[in-house]
Amino acid sequence: MSALRRSPCTAPHTAPLRRARRLWIPLVGGLSIGACGGGAPVAVEAGGATFTADEVLGLPEDRQRLLGELAVFAQAVADSALADLGRPWVEARLTDLGWQRLQAQRALDSAGVGDDVLLARYRTAPQLELTVRHLLVFSERYETDATRDAARAKAEAALARILDGEPFPQVAAEVSEEPGAESREGLLTPGREGAWVPEFWRAATDLEPGEVSPVVETQYGFHVLRLEARDTVDFAEARSGVALEVAELMGLRAGDVPRPAVPDDLPEPPAVDRLFDPAAPDSDPLAAGDGWSVTLGDLRDAVATLPYAEWSRLRRDAGALAPAWLGAVEAAVAEQAAAAAGIETDEADRATIEREFADRGEQWALQLRLATGGSAESIRAAALAALANSGQNASIARDALRAEWGGLLHRLRPIRVGETPPGPGA
Repeated sequence: MSALRRSPCTAPHTAPLRRARRLWIPLVGGLSIGACGGGAPVAVEAGGATFTADEVLGLPEDRQRLLGELAVFAQAVADSALADLGRPWVEARLTDLGWQRLQAQRALDSAGVGDDVLLARYRTAPQLELTVRHLLVFSERYETDATRDAARAKAEAALARILDGEPFPQVAAEVSEEPGAESREGLLTPGREGAWVPEFWRAATDLEPGEVSPVVETQYGFHVLRLEARDTVDFAEARSGVALEVAELMGLRAGDVPRPAVPDDLPEPPAVDRLFDPAAPDSDPLAAGDGWSVTLGDLRDAVATLPYAEWSRLRRDAGALAPAWLGAVEAAVAEQAAAAAGIETDEADRATIEREFADRGEQWALQLRLATGGSAESIRAAALAALANSGQNASIARDALRAEWGGLLHRLRPIRVGETPPGPGA
C-alpha cells in the first residue's frame, strides 16, 4: 500500500473506541471548508480522519461520503472496536431474542409443558462450553493457490513444532496472525455453539481436553487448535433456549410471534433535525409507559440499524422516521415484558450475536485489506485504498458494508462532507 502524505488537519487517533450509549451523533450543519494550518482545504472529515480537497478531487459528493464511511470502518477495525460499532445491532437482536423466548414460555404454559419435559429434552443434547487455544494463519479462499499453499504450509510447520514437544502457547504467540494472539498465547474466551464458525466448532468438539487438531481451514485461513476444557452448561442457564427450542417443535414459528403492543396514545416522533442535533443528548426522554421508556439515544440506535436506503431517506421524507420510532417503542415494551416475566438473555447469547456481527465485519475487512493497529495516517491510507480498489471482492464488500451498516457507521462517528447540507448523520 503506497504511503500518502499526511493531511495537516489529521489528528492522531489510537485510543480504543468506548462502548457507551453516549456515542457521537454526527453534526447536521455543513463542514467549514478552510485552510488547516495553511494546508489544502478539508473536504471530508470522518471521526479522527480528514481528507483534503486535493485527495478527493473529482469525486462526487456521495463517493466522498463513502470514503468517510470507509474511514470510520477502518478506524473500528484498527482499534478492534467492531463491538462498539455493532452495539445498536446487537442490542436489537438481544431484545428480539428475549421477546421470542417470552412468547415461547407463554406457549409452553398454555400447553402445560413444565420443566420436567424441558430437562428431559436438554439431557438428550446438553449444551457445551469449550475452552480452546489456537493459532491462525490468514488466507481467504479466493486467494491464489500459491498464496493459500504457503499459508497452509506455515500452519503445518507450526503443528509439527507442537507435535515435536514445543509448548502450544509459545508457538501460537510466535506464529498466529490473529490480533492479540501474542499476548493471549492463542487462548480464546470460552465459547458455545454459534460463537465460532461451524468448521472451527466441529474441529473443537472432535477433540478431547489436551488434544491437538490437524490443520483446520475456515473462511479466515488455517488453524491449529488445542482443546483446553470441555464443560456442560447447567440446565438453569440453558433453560430459556431449551424452552424456545421445544416451543418451536410444538409449532411456534418466528413469523407467528406477535409484535409488542404499543399504547394508542403514543406521541409523535421528534423532528428529524433533533434526531441529528449533536446538542441534544441521548438521555432526552421521548416516551414512557408502564415500566418502559424511550430516549433519544434509543431512537438513534433504532435509526442506525435501518438499511442504508431507508436511513438515507430521512432528510427527504419526514415520514421515513415512523418505522424506526415504532420499532424503538416496541423494543422498550418487549424488554419490559420479558424482564417482568423473568426472561433473560445472558453473556453467552451476547457473545454469539457479537460473533455473528464480527464475522461479517472481519470478512469485509479482509476483502478491503483493512487491518488492526496502525497510525492515523495508515488508517487514512487504508480508507483511500479501499475506495480505489477495483477488485470484485472489494466492490462487493463496499456495497454490502454501506447497505447493511451505513447507519451504524454514522452513529459511531461523525462523517461530514463539504459545505453542502449532508444526508442524515453525515
